[in-house]
Amino acid sequence: MRPLACLLALLAAASGCGTPPNQRVLTRTSTYMKAMSLGTPTGYPLDLPELESRFPELKGIVITAPMWIDEYEKLKKDADLRGAPLYEYRLPYGANLTIEVTGESALTRTYTVPPTGYVHYPYLEKLKLVGRTVDEVKAGLERDLSLYIKKPEVLVHINTTPYQPNIVQPFFQQSFGGADIVVMGASSTRFYSNVSFTGKETLVGVLGITNLPENAEWRQIRIIRRDAKEPLRKSRVIVCDLWDYFAKADVRQDIPLAPGDVVFVPVRWSTDDQFWEDWGYVKRIVDDMFFVDKFRDGLKKGGELRN
Repeated sequence: MRPLACLLALLAAASGCGTPPNQRVLTRTSTYMKAMSLGTPTGYPLDLPELESRFPELKGIVITAPMWIDEYEKLKKDADLRGAPLYEYRLPYGANLTIEVTGESALTRTYTVPPTGYVHYPYLEKLKLVGRTVDEVKAGLERDLSLYIKKPEVLVHINTTPYQPNIVQPFFQQSFGGADIVVMGASSTRFYSNVSFTGKETLVGVLGITNLPENAEWRQIRIIRRDAKEPLRKSRVIVCDLWDYFAKADVRQDIPLAPGDVVFVPVRWSTDDQFWEDWGYVKRIVDDMFFVDKFRDGLKKGGELRN
């Protein structure tokens, strides 16, 4: 009876193991279609006030998708007023490009951006490529070459980028190299580790080409967006709730993505998952207890036989 009593005690203890009342343990539905149905939502959305109370340093860093949409609209309006794109393509290390000067075939050069970021070009000692836009490279060359050529007209063609080294595609179909969108967590893309950024990507569009397991948590998908100039002040972790998107038609959850975004899909932890993890722990202890009892009984029987 001792093993049975211990088993019952351990089961009673395990029923509360790892399940603090902080809304992290969720109820799992049998299929994803049920999870995305119009019925009772599966899981819990982000409790932003609770998060900020526990980690005050994250205030303003972690935001919800609707909060980001408000911020995004202001940024887009400012970019439109400046006549500049919201997200600029800057040449990454490893990008391959061709520079031409109209009427000057001897000045046509093809380069792969080296680790130094600089290449040698006729008439110029060094030409910086990495981190510059195509327009900046073009304007700089036309200015510098004007000392040697009358009214030079420079053309810059992007051939390939680091993640597509052997494929020549139209520019609008190309990957933005080091600024691609990275998918991590419980999901993975079907063909590549990264998703090519073309300027039209949204969260739902990117997740549509990924494999999502049944235990993925759609209510707290995180988009980590790091600001290169001010990472500690302007970086954001945007939390999107796709149950709200599918069940409530809240299109704000399908946020537009930016080059360099990391889309992280967390695992949805359920009471089922918690039970089986606790049960595995209990089973190991019980097996050890039964082994000790059997071993002790064996010693007793061995002693009786010898007597």
